[in-house]
Amino acid sequence: MQNDSHAVAERQDPPEVAELPNRFIDTSVGWYVLTRERADLGPYVSLSEAKSALSRHLKQHQSVTSRSPYASFSGFDVHDPQTCHKINCGRCAEAALLEERMTSGW
Repeated sequence: MQNDSHAVAERQDPPEVAELPNRFIDTSVGWYVLTRERADLGPYVSLSEAKSALSRHLKQHQSVTSRSPYASFSGFDVHDPQTCHKINCGRCAEAALLEERMTSGW
């Protein structure tokens, strides 16, 4: 039984932020960190600040969730800002940047 609890503790250790590049989005207003919560983190002036925020976020939530921090979506994702339920969404900011680029002739 001791081995099982040790495995759970290892699984819950926060990963190195560098191992999670798909959690960061660079937008026209700054860097966002994608989270599983109702609000993403950001915007931050630099990627370094965003990485620090993610590191703090993972440490704060490591005892609250049983999901692996490495779990990620590996498919095709279409994000609709019109139906998004997040109150601060990095993907919505990214969509706004793409829309701005497309309408300005990119």
